[in-house]
Amino acid sequence: MFIHENNYEPFPELSAIKYKGMRFYTVPSGYKYPSITTVIGKQLGKSEGLQRWRARVGEVEANLISRKAANRGTAFHHICEDYINNKDIQDHKSKNFLSWCMFGELKSCIDDAIGKVVLQEQAMYSEEFGVAGRCDLIGEYNGELAVVDFKTTTTEKKEEWINDYFVQASAYAKMFEEHTQIPINKVVIMMVAENATVQVWEKNTEDYLERLSAIVEEFYEVVAEDIDK
Repeated sequence: MFIHENNYEPFPELSAIKYKGMRFYTVPSGYKYPSITTVIGKQLGKSEGLQRWRARVGEVEANLISRKAANRGTAFHHICEDYINNKDIQDHKSKNFLSWCMFGELKSCIDDAIGKVVLQEQAMYSEEFGVAGRCDLIGEYNGELAVVDFKTTTTEKKEEWINDYFVQASAYAKMFEEHTQIPINKVVIMMVAENATVQVWEKNTEDYLERLSAIVEEFYEVVAEDIDK
């Protein structure tokens, strides 16, 4: 049974829109901030690499692979959310058996490490960085306040391949800090692969803020003319 405790002022409601394939959130000031996942995905090297991959495997196969990964990840996140909200998760087994099995591999890690839950699936934004996003979970991880992000993958990853995950989680930490004045010094990525491999990384938020700033600056320089403020 997870304990949920949030003594902070409620976060403002943010409406999300899609524009030219990118996700933006309208913040209280009326500005539209890009989601951190959009910002990361639009990096020049990353988008060019994706285009080369799609050309290599073909559009039909690329769409199938992308759709499978998206469906797997969405179902997995729903299971995690319901489980941490102390809900019955048995219905998920028949809806997406693969995601159910993958969650089963990660469950003991969640039980052992995650304590008091502060928030889940919360939309937030940062005026300092000009980005927004929806965080999987903020709560106690081994007794320390942390951003926890759940990831699924087809095969296990090397740490150097997923630096952007740490940047993404660090962005959520700064969004939370701006609203609550409470710093979060730890970000955690909990990842499970289809072959049942579980990987968990713990990182310091501050180590990724310089990279976050550079990615956001690049995004605004490249697509600023497409952002409707």
